[in-house]
Amino acid sequence: MIIFGKKDKAMAKLTLEIEDKQVKFFKDLIRHFSFVKIEEELDEDTDEDVRENIREGVKELKLVLEGKKKSRPASEFLKEL
Repeated sequence: MIIFGKKDKAMAKLTLEIEDKQVKFFKDLIRHFSFVKIEEELDEDTDEDVRENIREGVKELKLVLEGKKKSRPASEFLKEL
């Protein structure tokens, strides 16, 4: 969230969606304005999102165990994180 204004003055709050590859550039740019304050927000999965991800993982594991899908080395997976 980005807040425009000075401490003791009215401030407007804006929420922006910016491409991941442009976030650092944008933050660096707006930090130069004394009237801008940046509040970091973390996107968290809902409980249902977590359950759905687990369901998908179990389905994928079953396909691998049945030989219907190829697995990959753990080191390759960890490099993506």
